[in-house]
Amino acid sequence: MNRREQKQEMGFSLIELIVVITILGILASTVVVSVFGRSDQARVAAVRADFSSIMTAARLFREDHKRWPDNIEELISPPATQNGTNIEYLSSEPLDPWTLEYYYYELGDRGPLLISFGADGVEGGDNADGDYNADIYSDESGR
Repeated sequence: MNRREQKQEMGFSLIELIVVITILGILASTVVVSVFGRSDQARVAAVRADFSSIMTAARLFREDHKRWPDNIEELISPPATQNGTNIEYLSSEPLDPWTLEYYYYELGDRGPLLISFGADGVEGGDNADGDYNADIYSDESGR
């Protein structure tokens, strides 16, 4: 092998580099499009998880106090139980992914109703602006 042949084998050609960079660009754009298209689904999943946590905390409160909590604040700073213990059911007030507070309505023996008004923060709407309530994630249907 002479020196000229040895020099050509040492690196990549400009064409090879352009092809590889183009392929990486196509792959990156595909990933970005699929990730950014899922942000609303991720927020709805976060609402679902928050509702589950709040409902679990409310059920535990009911077991300890023989009644449903009047509001979310009562899950954060609950009164002492009948035997004198003070148990914190939630460490802080959960906020929905759109940084709005959840609406908590105590419905008597049925338990609490939780509502998130979605991205727009007002009642009604479609898709991410739609309303989400705890009944969606229990046995009842609705949105």
